[in-house]
Amino acid sequence: MTPTSASPTTRKSSAGEPTQKVSRARTCCSVRPNMPVCASSQPTAITAAISQKPCRTATTTCIIRVRGASCDGWRPHPRRYPAAMTDSRERPGTSGAGDDDDAFGEADYLTGDGGVTRDLLDRRPVVPRTVAALYEARPKLNPNTAITEFLRRVHLQERHGHMRVVDDLIGLQRRVGDTIEHYKDKLLNAEAKSGATESAKFGIGHFDGQRAVVYVVDWAFFAGSLGEVAGEKFVQAAELAAREKLPLVSMGASSGVRQHENVLGLIQMQRMAAAANKFQHTTNRPYICVLAGQVWGGMSASAVPVADLVVALEGTDYGFAGARVIETFEGKQVPKGMQSAEANFLDRNVDVLVKDVDELIAFLGRIFAADRSVNKIRPEKDAGATRPSDVVDGGRAMTAGPEGFSAALWDHQVPEQTVQVPRARRDRPGTEMALREALMARYNEIAASAGRLDTEFFLQTVFDSAVPFYNHVRFEDEKTYPNVVAGLGTIGEQTFMVIGDQPSYRLSGGYVGKKPANPGPEDFEYAVRMMQAAQRWELPIVFFTDTLGALPTMAAERRGQSRAIAQSIKTSASHPLPTVSIISGAMGSGGGLATTPFGRHTVMLDSALGFVSEPRSTATILYAEANPTVEQVGMTLETMRASADDLRAQGLVDTIVHDAEDPYATSRALRAAIVEGYNRQYGLTPRRLRRQADDRLRPKTLGRLATEHD
Repeated sequence: MTPTSASPTTRKSSAGEPTQKVSRARTCCSVRPNMPVCASSQPTAITAAISQKPCRTATTTCIIRVRGASCDGWRPHPRRYPAAMTDSRERPGTSGAGDDDDAFGEADYLTGDGGVTRDLLDRRPVVPRTVAALYEARPKLNPNTAITEFLRRVHLQERHGHMRVVDDLIGLQRRVGDTIEHYKDKLLNAEAKSGATESAKFGIGHFDGQRAVVYVVDWAFFAGSLGEVAGEKFVQAAELAAREKLPLVSMGASSGVRQHENVLGLIQMQRMAAAANKFQHTTNRPYICVLAGQVWGGMSASAVPVADLVVALEGTDYGFAGARVIETFEGKQVPKGMQSAEANFLDRNVDVLVKDVDELIAFLGRIFAADRSVNKIRPEKDAGATRPSDVVDGGRAMTAGPEGFSAALWDHQVPEQTVQVPRARRDRPGTEMALREALMARYNEIAASAGRLDTEFFLQTVFDSAVPFYNHVRFEDEKTYPNVVAGLGTIGEQTFMVIGDQPSYRLSGGYVGKKPANPGPEDFEYAVRMMQAAQRWELPIVFFTDTLGALPTMAAERRGQSRAIAQSIKTSASHPLPTVSIISGAMGSGGGLATTPFGRHTVMLDSALGFVSEPRSTATILYAEANPTVEQVGMTLETMRASADDLRAQGLVDTIVHDAEDPYATSRALRAAIVEGYNRQYGLTPRRLRRQADDRLRPKTLGRLATEHD
């Protein structure tokens, strides 16, 4: 296979190399038609050999494809997009910015060492996606089977199992043929079919040795509808969990409030939400909601969204109004899959998807097993980040599984493809580069290099054990993550909530490209909920920041971007327990500050940068030029004092960690920095923590200026 109509051109890169090779050819593995501009791929030791193939241009580099199809198997295909981490207004076929053929049509693709071009900066980070393809491939879920298996696995010790409705207080009736059907008739029929006396049950269950109070709504009885009995059982379940100091799990499938109880049934939504709120304010134990099947109406708007964490079994559908109600009101059909748990995950209404009951039990058990007491950590020698023996020097392994949503737990994920991604840091210490050149190389790497270490890598290697609170999506050649991810990480006997920016990746043929994280309102709202969970669970927080800035789209603005950023800044800065902020890449603008509270203990990699806005954006403002030159961007970056040394000199950074060629050495150094920062804050009251941060951030020249003015 050979390239067609190749016409390499030289383009000036406003923030990257002075020149950048760009090929307009449609070549095997080097470009794909109708796909968005992607960051540079990374070279490997076999680059020279691969570049001899006729399907590659002279500037092309490639990643080792260990498993999976070769580039010779590549074929063009119709325009399709993977599933979104964005609002539906940004998907094809809607009025959002995503339906832009010019932005994602015959685009140029970067190859070689990579850099930040205007295309990359202007077009990041919104990629139009569709849910339909993933919805059609999702597994079928039988809620009755799933709930029965769940109850069997947790060995539920039920409480008040015979509570039932004895009087028809409303009297709602319907005519069936020549007879009138009463509410009590419906209840008797439901009992005969299901063998249960009500839709809800509760008691104490066991999750891999960890006890928790479990509340279950079973679709098999009256379609899991909520009435007075179901509401009362939830209240009693929350009270039992508070008394026993146990976690609370609500699970099930529900059609909503039972029509036959009218407002008496409706107010159970209020009672359930209030009971959950009381539990959360009187205990430090998790409240986790699990969706299993069809979850609509009253359940979806009471017990579910107020949970600390919302988990769903794949194959679930979830929403307030059902498709039939929406279609009646809007006068048009609801697209298939738009109310699936998978779509809700992409819109960040669901936090975690699990494959089956086995993974659910393991996932909950690991959360409940995490120690929530605050302990001082002993300094360690040679702890953490054990280097695998098969890792290529200066690189790390990146895996990709089958198409669809990944399992939540890493040991449940089955990789189908593995690549070795080299670090190839160009500005590493000892390299003879001028300051401006080194800073520009660093800027390029942060924006475009898949070799940079991300939050998931740190979560896996810095901590002794970790439980991720997110999934990734594999669709065609995309490996897409939420822009902000979180999880529990443990060092020694201390558990942390870990929150960080997470880029996505493109694995195409032999290539790995990076899509930087640009959080939107939903991502910041997720971060705030994780911070609030950390406060409830009495956990310190470790933040990892690597974003050039928040999502710059009108759709994000309409969804309340400013408010979401402000709420995240406020919540992170006021956390009552120790926090350690790690700038692992870019700390860009308010979007970066939203997950980087300064003033407690701030760690920064020596390869990272911090700035009020992207250097190119700053140069645009300074020079009043829509397209500033490389010289202008370089001078801006050099003089804005954005490096780790600069921020430490300004009193903003406490510890600088060397970003080594060996990624596991970097993780070990970060682990030591986290322990140091945490121990410095250990034992301080919330008031003392906040006051110290305020004092550190107070302008250093304020007193002198006031004196001089006097």
